[in-house]
Amino acid sequence: MSIPKDLDHKLKFGNLFLALMFAVVPTAMTIGFLGVHGVLLCRTLETKVAESDKLGLNELCLNSNIEANYDYIIWVWLFITIPTWRWFYVGHYRRVQQKSANN
Repeated sequence: MSIPKDLDHKLKFGNLFLALMFAVVPTAMTIGFLGVHGVLLCRTLETKVAESDKLGLNELCLNSNIEANYDYIIWVWLFITIPTWRWFYVGHYRRVQQKSANN
């Protein structure tokens, strides 16, 4: 037995909202890990570049790392949000469907 269309839409939008909110933490963690990776990469690059060239290069590398991480925030957030939303929706849909079948 399927559930009414209006209830299905409410489930989809409600669970999308939940997924959008819950995806913030893993997105922040991913961007943080990418940031740390970039800093470590810049540090490795700094040790390999000659002393005379490294003064401006390290600052440029760190700024490029931060900008690249900001460019990926939306994509990482969506990549985490969509499966989370689907997981929430399927779970709530099954629960509502069982509840309506029992009544």
